[in-house]
Amino acid sequence: MNAYPECFSCQLRTALNALNKATKDENTKKEVMLEVLKILLDHGYEYPPPRVFKEIMKTIKNNTYNHDPYKEEKKLQNRNMLKLYAQFKKEVLKSQKLILNALLLSGAGNLIDAVINNNTLTTDLNSIFKKGFLIDEFCDFKKALSKANTLLLIADNSGEVVLDKLLVEILKEYYPHLQIFLAVRGAPVLNDVTLDDLKEMGFDDICSIISTGDDTPGIILEFVSSEFKKIFEVSDLIVAKGQGNFETLESLGDPRIFFLFWAKCEVIKNYLGLRESGPLLFRSRLCAKS
Repeated sequence: MNAYPECFSCQLRTALNALNKATKDENTKKEVMLEVLKILLDHGYEYPPPRVFKEIMKTIKNNTYNHDPYKEEKKLQNRNMLKLYAQFKKEVLKSQKLILNALLLSGAGNLIDAVINNNTLTTDLNSIFKKGFLIDEFCDFKKALSKANTLLLIADNSGEVVLDKLLVEILKEYYPHLQIFLAVRGAPVLNDVTLDDLKEMGFDDICSIISTGDDTPGIILEFVSSEFKKIFEVSDLIVAKGQGNFETLESLGDPRIFFLFWAKCEVIKNYLGLRESGPLLFRSRLCAKS
């Protein structure tokens, strides 16, 4: 999915936010923002926004010498969500639809605000479970899952990756034969999860962790490592978390890929014909109907 006019203002806001975290030097900020404008102009509407932001983030890192501006924020996000992990698991396990609700919770991950001072959920999980997916291809997902021997889960942000862990645990309980790979970004970009962010989170016990080998906040196959590309090619089923992975993979029209995220961006909602925000689980519209 390539850029729309609204994407430019979003990219600028995101770049400035990252820049403010990376440096306090105002002259550096001025220079970098001019470079960001040039990057946006050079790329135009020809590429998905995550591919463009790869270049923006490279410019920010090179000029500020800060290669992980969101490092402390990511630690806090993971720490807060881990404190609530038992509560999340309890809510899912008491339901009659464990896999469906684990998927819903994972898709809603970036909206769940873990409040550190009282460790309570600020999002009503029951309402999420009751409402369900706005675009719901869960039945197709279950059919694909029943036939799969390997599943590749492409993660998105820190914090919500804790809910991906719960999803993996539920899937392994129902499908113990299933080999699951969890893919994370190859280097820091925004608050996307990396190998360093997963340390001591217990993923090694339930799945194989791999890196994309790239710092695009999405998946551009020409940039990824050979290891990731091989696993991507041989996986029976792929779950792509988050908007960035959707924007970069949707055009492949690959029927193995199910997109799992919360639609909140107006461009995405318009693109998918949605009137409201909410969780989604679906294949690309470009997939051949089976």
